[in-house]
Amino acid sequence: MDDSLQVEHLSASWKKTPVLRDVSLSVSKGEFVCLCGPNGSGKSTLLSVIAGIHAEIAAEKESVPFAYLSPKERARIISYMQQTEFSAWNHTVRELVLTGRFAHTHFSGFYTKNDYMVTDEIIKRIQIENLAEKRVHEISGGEFQKARIARCLAQETPFMLLDEPAANLDFSCQEQILSLLKSAAKERNAGILISIHDINTAARFADKIVLLPKLEPCISGTPQEIMTDKTLSAVYKAHIQICTHPVHGSPMAVFL
Repeated sequence: MDDSLQVEHLSASWKKTPVLRDVSLSVSKGEFVCLCGPNGSGKSTLLSVIAGIHAEIAAEKESVPFAYLSPKERARIISYMQQTEFSAWNHTVRELVLTGRFAHTHFSGFYTKNDYMVTDEIIKRIQIENLAEKRVHEISGGEFQKARIARCLAQETPFMLLDEPAANLDFSCQEQILSLLKSAAKERNAGILISIHDINTAARFADKIVLLPKLEPCISGTPQEIMTDKTLSAVYKAHIQICTHPVHGSPMAVFL
């Protein structure tokens, strides 16, 4: 796991119902990868299995013995943001972001001056200074989403998994967050894998797209390699034509 996060021939079931079948993918450091696919293809399940969250899901032939690490050791390697979350504690936003630093604390569990500095730096970078002292139960869903992304960035891990980080955000905020995450991959040399429903948005930002059909091996490649009429029409079970985005020049899927 030094240079890349590898998943090889992973299959998973939930209560004896197959969810993933023979999935292989890789995320290299410095790479911004978008996981796409139709509803029910198992994107959220895949991310949670990679992160070692769902012990009840039986994964086969894992390429990395991640399950043998303690939760704190895992949290120093992979930061994970699930799709939905409810905070049982009414922290301030600054306190929530600070919890991303817990994996780096020593046995005492106390945060250091550096932890607070990193927290404030990330809050400034995400541009949520105006939310820092607000309670998480008092902010909007989109604002909470930004705070959770900030917490992941504060964790400073070599790999990040984010399930629908652009959800609940308006167009301008989506642009800001996805641009920031892609920049973070390059600047921090971090491998970032996010799930995203809008494949056209993925094509604009991703270095690589991982396309996950239902109960089939995934397909990986650059946006130009993945965004073809034949491939997308087969995966999404729809008539799709590929054209070029008039502004960004990226491939764009049009449903016919």
